[in-house]
Amino acid sequence: MSENVSSSVLFHFTKSMGNLKSILKNGFSPHYCPEYTLNPVDRKAASTGKPPMFAAPLVCFCDLPLSLIRKHISEYGDYGIGLTKQWGIKNGLSPIIYTHKTAQTWPPILRLSANAEKNNDKTVANDLMRLAAYTKPISGAAWRNNVVEPKVHFYDEREWRYVPVVRGGEPLFLRRGGYTNAHKTNTLNKRLKAKYALPIHPDDVQYLIVPDDKQERHVLSLAKYIKGLYGHNNAVLVTTTIMSFDCIQEDV
Repeated sequence: MSENVSSSVLFHFTKSMGNLKSILKNGFSPHYCPEYTLNPVDRKAASTGKPPMFAAPLVCFCDLPLSLIRKHISEYGDYGIGLTKQWGIKNGLSPIIYTHKTAQTWPPILRLSANAEKNNDKTVANDLMRLAAYTKPISGAAWRNNVVEPKVHFYDEREWRYVPVVRGGEPLFLRRGGYTNAHKTNTLNKRLKAKYALPIHPDDVQYLIVPDDKQERHVLSLAKYIKGLYGHNNAVLVTTTIMSFDCIQEDV
């Protein structure tokens, strides 16, 4: 068993085979994700069961070795893809900034975020808002499946994320009144997909994870899809990365 705390691979998990196949074909598409910020308004919203005030366009990854992904899989989905960390760095992914209420980083980040929209310099304002999009408390409330989970230990996730440098009208933060409008959010997410999706190459793929190996149809379906997508030579390379969660549990 590896004793490394971090991994040479960045993992992304999803809840369906369709989503995994879409990633292999189209890359990673950011979408607006509601998330409680450090702002006291968001803390109040969480305490009363209300959704977050803002959503940011992003794709999340975790920097965890295989031996530590059991909890992550149970939370985010049984289907996963692992890409080289070099791929992530090349594409501008970054580990997020974790903080807590008594940390010296909390007050300045909170002040900067609050003042971002008031700044007359748009570049400065965008920079401050981008820092806010990459900041998260060590633990706190999360909005998942349209309900509040009051205490999630985010620090265990060792999160890296991709937040695109949006241009041409897509906001970096979408307010609650915007992201709860399904038509508006779907329209913006389609634009994000068209303009900011992160492509992947077969050489970047280190792992493809599917549910347990008693369901061989998962492996066979994915292998067949990969052959049609990449052609014979690359398909041989990528299909060797397929493994089931049962196999992971046995081997690490």
